[in-house]
Amino acid sequence: MFILRLLVLLVVAVGGYWAYYVFAAASPYDQIGVAINSHLPEQARAYGCGELKKRHAESPAPPEGCEGLWQAI
Repeated sequence: MFILRLLVLLVVAVGGYWAYYVFAAASPYDQIGVAINSHLPEQARAYGCGELKKRHAESPAPPEGCEGLWQAI
């Protein structure tokens, strides 16, 4: 039971940080957010990159993990 609670806590923490990174972070180059986003499945990563591009359109280069997706959006 302890392991299950710990796993749920980990999923909530990682998911929460990813949501913060995509919807509220001041920079698209946040190291933790980039690491989480680049390890997500293609659809989730594409959604995250799309939201980041909307919020940070003036950024000179896409964050790591969004290279191919940044131009397609």
